[in-house]
Amino acid sequence: MAASRKRPLSALITRVTIAVVVAAILVATIWASRAHPVRNPIPIPAAKTIGPGIGINVTPTDGSDNISCTTGFLVRTKDDRPALLSAGHCNKPGGPAAVAIRHGGLYKYPVVGTFTETIYDGNDWNDFDIGLIDLDRPGKIPLTSEIDGHPVVGLAERVEIGETVCHFGIRSGGAMCGPVVAGEENKIRFAATAKCGDSGGPVYRIRPDGAIEAIGIFTAVSNGDYSEPTCDGPHIYSVAQLIKPWLNAWELTLVTAEP
Repeated sequence: MAASRKRPLSALITRVTIAVVVAAILVATIWASRAHPVRNPIPIPAAKTIGPGIGINVTPTDGSDNISCTTGFLVRTKDDRPALLSAGHCNKPGGPAAVAIRHGGLYKYPVVGTFTETIYDGNDWNDFDIGLIDLDRPGKIPLTSEIDGHPVVGLAERVEIGETVCHFGIRSGGAMCGPVVAGEENKIRFAATAKCGDSGGPVYRIRPDGAIEAIGIFTAVSNGDYSEPTCDGPHIYSVAQLIKPWLNAWELTLVTAEP
């Protein structure tokens, strides 16, 4: 009698175990589809936190190839949601392109956000080039406003010719700095080299105490003329889109270090 009661119990346990395993596989499959860009990611440096100066893979909505870029400053929307600035040409087709980072773990390229604003008029000096990435999973991966260990403490109200400013990009591998040689209401040009993939990264000045004041978003390289920027060969200058007008237009608040 005891043996006859054990067989149904054993069968029930087996069925429950199979059901749990199947459910786990389904959950993992669904999570994986949400965590990965649709197409193969471009190799980018790993990031432990989400903030300025990390690499991103952008999956355009039109089915074109992935684009790798750098993130700009951490901001908060009018609804108090975290978001990141970047270059508009990192999402040339426009639309809600998925944004992934390399974070490590089982799924190395989780999708962490979506482009919600994309402005890209072209490469001329007076063209606008900026985008906004809303973060989809706040709290899952730590956020930071720091750049290379330097706290962001505010927005630079003015940038003068001759001032030293820096940009931070994933392909250059760190901060590249030089004096401002030209500036208007929309953009500045400064004497610092850059590489393709640095686009979207933060442009800033470093105060004597090591704190950072935000200026803009890196958008292009330049030879100081009106030639089309390319990824081939060294370039003398970098170009930045100033962010102050867009913080106002999109009702964004720059995230700064705690006082």
